[in-house]
Amino acid sequence: MTTSAVLLSAEEFYHEFLPRPRDYPGRSTAERNPFDALQNANKMNEKELSELIEAAVNGNGLVAGSTASRYHLPPDCEYENGTQLSTALFRTGALPTAEHPHWANQSVPIHVQTHRTGIDPFDAAAPQDDYGALKRSRTRVLDRISDIAEILFAAQQRVSFFILFFVGRRFRVLRWDRAGVVGTHAIDYYDYPHILCDFLWRIGQLDESGLGFDPSATRILPGDIDFTRMDFASLETDTDMNDTERPLHESEVREHPVFEYVRSLFRTSLSDGWPRYKLQVSDGKRSRAYLVGKPTFRSPEVLGRGTRGYVAYECDTGRFVWLKDVWRASYILTKTEGEVLRKLNAAGVSRVPTLVCDGDVHDQATITADWWERIQARAIPPHRSTSVPSSSLGSKKRKRPRTKPAKARAKSLPDGILRQHRHYRVVVEEVCMPLKKSQYGRQLVGVIHDCAATHPETRLLHCDVSGGNILIYPKILRVLGGQIPTVVWTGVLTDWELSISSDSCEMASKTTLANRMGTYQFMSVNLLTRITSPVEISDELESFFHVLVYYAVRYLRSNCPDISFWIEDYFHRYAGPERMLTCGQKSYTVEVAGWLRIRSPLSALVFRSPMDDVLSDILHSLWAHYKIMEYDAAQAFPPPPRPNTPPQPLSLLDELIYIAKYGKYAIGSDPEQVEKWEAQSQVCLVDEGPTPKERKLAKQVADHKFMLDRLARALRDPRWRCNDRIPTSHDWKPSSTDANANGDASARSPKRQRMSGCERNVSLPARLHPSTSRARPGARTHPLRARR
Repeated sequence: MTTSAVLLSAEEFYHEFLPRPRDYPGRSTAERNPFDALQNANKMNEKELSELIEAAVNGNGLVAGSTASRYHLPPDCEYENGTQLSTALFRTGALPTAEHPHWANQSVPIHVQTHRTGIDPFDAAAPQDDYGALKRSRTRVLDRISDIAEILFAAQQRVSFFILFFVGRRFRVLRWDRAGVVGTHAIDYYDYPHILCDFLWRIGQLDESGLGFDPSATRILPGDIDFTRMDFASLETDTDMNDTERPLHESEVREHPVFEYVRSLFRTSLSDGWPRYKLQVSDGKRSRAYLVGKPTFRSPEVLGRGTRGYVAYECDTGRFVWLKDVWRASYILTKTEGEVLRKLNAAGVSRVPTLVCDGDVHDQATITADWWERIQARAIPPHRSTSVPSSSLGSKKRKRPRTKPAKARAKSLPDGILRQHRHYRVVVEEVCMPLKKSQYGRQLVGVIHDCAATHPETRLLHCDVSGGNILIYPKILRVLGGQIPTVVWTGVLTDWELSISSDSCEMASKTTLANRMGTYQFMSVNLLTRITSPVEISDELESFFHVLVYYAVRYLRSNCPDISFWIEDYFHRYAGPERMLTCGQKSYTVEVAGWLRIRSPLSALVFRSPMDDVLSDILHSLWAHYKIMEYDAAQAFPPPPRPNTPPQPLSLLDELIYIAKYGKYAIGSDPEQVEKWEAQSQVCLVDEGPTPKERKLAKQVADHKFMLDRLARALRDPRWRCNDRIPTSHDWKPSSTDANANGDASARSPKRQRMSGCERNVSLPARLHPSTSRARPGARTHPLRARR
């Protein structure tokens, strides 16, 4: 994902985000420069810089109540050069006595970078870079900062946070929220120490909320009663039920069973090193409390929705539930997921989550977009980011030639800002398993059938049918006339906030098109290539088809020789609406070929199971649908006008020239040959429109009946095998290129255009759009690339 940062003067930044207390008595300014030892910082390596900055902060008591300290990075945040230590400010009371503090306890991260001209990724005035080496270096620096931001957003309950960023002898203060970055211009802290000292002093005056911590979340520490309560709830019990599909004895039936996988997921979330929290979720005029540990699912995106999913322990009832914490794109979505679920539950719709409670978290919203718009309105021409800040922040500075104070600036990007997102939580009863847990092909087809059957019940178009939103939920059902209780894996279709009425067929507006949201790997070819098209039932059914194709190829036995390449070629060849390679093999399959194939050797993709017939029958209908759609679109255009003048035969001179040039190939006006050519041209002009059979096939995807009947018929097929899944030890592991299979698609976005992943916990397909998880990439000024 790419984005930009809004840069302000230090004076304006401090005034807006770090205000002085009302009873501010005035702060004395030290005569000695606390950063004297850093005069030659531009020649120091990162280790030297970090140690001297830490010594300056702690030795001069620059942050009241906090200490700068080195800490060990979490395993998934280790830098490429092998560095395992970083620096941050910690509340003094949270520091251990004999070892490094824990990374999850930091309040303000400090990132230190060795000086090199142009290495600062937030500086627009980069020197000439003929071979791209500097760009790669800037990207690595930004990746490292983004890693810090990503892990803090994932592990801590944050609304925003500050990062102190040093490059040699210069520093910036960066404020991150889920919509982007607002920062200061680069300032020389040796020549202007009062600017950095003032920032550190202000940080020391802030409470937890001022530092960006979420006041609706309470940290649970070892020794707290809730900490022990979580440990106790994670222990296995005799009443836990195995989730394997099987018939049960009446004595095994429980009214509200806890399946073993649910408690196991909760136990896994209590892993060492991750903080635990008590979260408050709105429930009308009251709130409910939930205990959570490490997210079971978390979006890798720094900006955008930042979805985290928890197996949560409900304090009032002692049951396990699913809690989703997300920053919703409030500027696009007029309804919340909870509002849709509330209506579906009231209507008795099956195979959708059961809502417990939901609501926005206080008034927490991103503000980066507001600042971008505010600066755009000023229309101030840009200045170099190295300008000297205003002296009104402090009393002393070293003498040097005066230049104009840096003014706020932000360049206009055509599609660049993540607009306002609001913090939102929703709790549902069902703790589900990801679709990749299906154990054999028939079970996979059954789960997808369940979810596809939800559409006719709801009279809604989901608009984001994807592998991450089709989940498995074991239930106890009574079969054979209600006589035999049986554990059955059923499908649940989640994530309904993008849904629209199936009766709606309005042409998409420009605003909707600019913010087209969904998981692009599973989007229909129609919506990807014809971005003015409204969503229709056929688009939804095609998405179900692509989900079935992905999980069949990914997890079931077939003749596919290279699963990684096939998935990359089919699902990841996407460069954006109306661009080349828009849909790659997926587009070719449904629009041209009408059959699934492998390339080496060129032959049909075969599973040697009923899956072959299911995929073939559905694909034939989709292929016919596209043929008719393209034919009808072509017929809507008027035929080309006839030429005003009749064609003139070649002159004798022309024929002589051709004979001289091409010899025996230059045949003259042979009447017999001309007659053959004219006959062939007439054959080519015959209108090969769709046949009645093809029109009948296409009508099958105009509603749900055909696909539901075809999937149901497949479930009754006796040829299924229970061992058709690829052994777990042989499961294909996504390569680093899978998340970015096409270089042109690297501007991946947030979830609505969510660039999240095909599955909830694998880094495969990401979402469409230049946003971050259902949002658009933010309006920024300087390139800010958040790593996925």
